[in-house]
Amino acid sequence: MGGPQGYGRPCCVGEKDPETTVSSTLIFDTDILVSYTKKHAGALKVLARVPLAERRISVISCLELMHGCRDARELRDANEFLAEAFVEVLPLTPQICDSARLLMKRYVLSRKPDPHDTLIASTALAAGEVLATGNIKHFDFVPGLVLSAFQP
Repeated sequence: MGGPQGYGRPCCVGEKDPETTVSSTLIFDTDILVSYTKKHAGALKVLARVPLAERRISVISCLELMHGCRDARELRDANEFLAEAFVEVLPLTPQICDSARLLMKRYVLSRKPDPHDTLIASTALAAGEVLATGNIKHFDFVPGLVLSAFQP
C-alpha cells in the first residue's frame, strides 16, 4: 500500500467503528492516547474493546505523548501505558518519510497539515491499516487512508 499514491481517490472515512469490537488491527492517533491518560470514558471504552494484539501506534504518537508530560511521574505513567497498551510501536521507514513528504508537498498550501500528522497518516498507509482518531479533519484529505472516528 505505502505512500500517497492514487491522488484524487476519495478517502474512506469512518469505515470502521472503534465503538464496536473490530477484527483488524488499528493504529491509534495521539489524541486517543492523551484522552486515555486523562481517563476519558470514550478512550477507556475503545481500548477495552480492541484486543491488545490489534492495537498499534506510530513512534510519532509515542513521542508526542511523552513530550506532553509535565513531570517524572507523568513520564513514568506514559511509558508504562505505552508498554502495556500497545502490541507494537511502528518505526519510521524511508517509505513513510517519502509518503509524508509527498503529502506535505501536495497539501501544505491548501490544508496546512501538521508534519506529525502526515507521518502518522503515512504510517497507517504503509501498514495498510485503519487509523483511529478523533481528529478526522487532520486526516480526511489523505487519499486511500481509512479512518475510524473516535469521540472522547
